[in-house]
Amino acid sequence: MNDRIQNQIQAVIFDMDGVLLDSEAVYEEGWRIAGEKKNLRGIDAFHKTILGLSEQDTIAALKKFYGQDFDGAEFWNLTTEISVEIMNRTGVPEKPFARTTLESLKRKNIRLALASSSSRAIVQYLMEKAGLMEFFDVAICGDEIKNAKPDPEIYTAACMKLNLSTSECIAVEDSPNGVKSAVAAGLKCIMIPDRVQPDESIRKAAWKVLSSLKDIINLPCWVEH
Repeated sequence: MNDRIQNQIQAVIFDMDGVLLDSEAVYEEGWRIAGEKKNLRGIDAFHKTILGLSEQDTIAALKKFYGQDFDGAEFWNLTTEISVEIMNRTGVPEKPFARTTLESLKRKNIRLALASSSSRAIVQYLMEKAGLMEFFDVAICGDEIKNAKPDPEIYTAACMKLNLSTSECIAVEDSPNGVKSAVAAGLKCIMIPDRVQPDESIRKAAWKVLSSLKDIINLPCWVEH
């Protein structure tokens, strides 16, 4: 980034699952248990392909993968029930350096937003339980938009709610679908891979591919306001 672009960065828009919270590990376990209950083959590999998708798109993908007669909605509800049970029992840990990264950005007067495929109820529950919701000025959730990631709608909506242009915001994502969504909306996207490693096309699409949230704060694009 040159100095002119540096001075334009006003906000960071974070995905939640797999970026700020280690919830993808919980969902993965929920899907594994549900797959065993339904005696489904290939559920672990399938789950990696739908990271970042909405409920409706996931149900459609289930039907495409297992056949049109497969009750995708019932299976989705089962995975959700099991995952929530695990969350209630064990909690959902923060990803390493999540809190310190948010604190550092706030000290620089960088505005923060969420763009999560999860529902508003899930986002509020998990983020408030983790004590992270207070950092965010704006949150756009999966049940508040028509077109889920990789469509750009959620990032476009987040920028509009921040009253900023896409060139003034940077996205942070962990999944290929999330990167595609942010880039299609016109944002520079930092990818921090979680359950799925990026292929060459995603590496090229992302502005940066980092190993940890702590690396974000050292990037030369934050200017004290």
